[in-house]
Amino acid sequence: MEALTVGKIVAVPLLLWLCAAMGRRWGGFAASVFAGLPIVSGPVSLVITLEQGPEFAQGMAFNVLPGICACVWENVTYSWLCRRFSWLPAILITLILYFAFAALLCVVRLPLAAWSAIALAVPFIGLRFLPRKSEKWHAPPAHHGAPWLQMFVGMLAMIGETEGAAWLGPQWSGMLVFFPVLSGVIGMFAHMEAGPEAALRVFRGTLTGLSGATLFAVVVAWCVPHLSVAATYGLATLAALGVSGLLSLAVRK
Repeated sequence: MEALTVGKIVAVPLLLWLCAAMGRRWGGFAASVFAGLPIVSGPVSLVITLEQGPEFAQGMAFNVLPGICACVWENVTYSWLCRRFSWLPAILITLILYFAFAALLCVVRLPLAAWSAIALAVPFIGLRFLPRKSEKWHAPPAHHGAPWLQMFVGMLAMIGETEGAAWLGPQWSGMLVFFPVLSGVIGMFAHMEAGPEAALRVFRGTLTGLSGATLFAVVVAWCVPHLSVAATYGLATLAALGVSGLLSLAVRK
């Protein structure tokens, strides 16, 4: 379990650093597409599965799917609020609405097939409900100090989600696997540094990449009761990479 502890501390900060590096090299859209992949939700899900066992993992995997709906709700909500408020009230209101919506979803009872279909559709629906982007906006020069603070916030979120799994139980653990760590942190800092249009670009890219992360979650939910952990997460990773690559190319055209 020591390796898992090291992974919790290192994984998310490293991935946030990669997002920042991609943003400097290819722009914020590419970085946020990368952030939408299961680079946090995947490791969180895997660590909880290894620590809590197969029965817990099956219950958690089912509840990850409504958690995706809550994640999209957070992205769309912040995208609209950041045009009316500064970053602090926008993130506070967004978090209140996120947890209220997540609690509502916890009482909705649907079969796995229905949640799978809803989860696969909701990133596309979220893209349709984002505010329209401004063609007049130009990105200001990037700041380089913020990524270190982003990395620290991301590490705290990763540790909190995995260490609290046993206390939260499989339902809320699954719901919070897709807690918007990367999109929330990167979007908030983009809003702070470059304004609401920069945050909107982050969430547009994140929802594009989220389609791959959603397929990852659906594959895990269907396979974890029947296959080994290695086979389940290997198939899910291949599916996520394939669909996210295709969708990011389609959106950029």
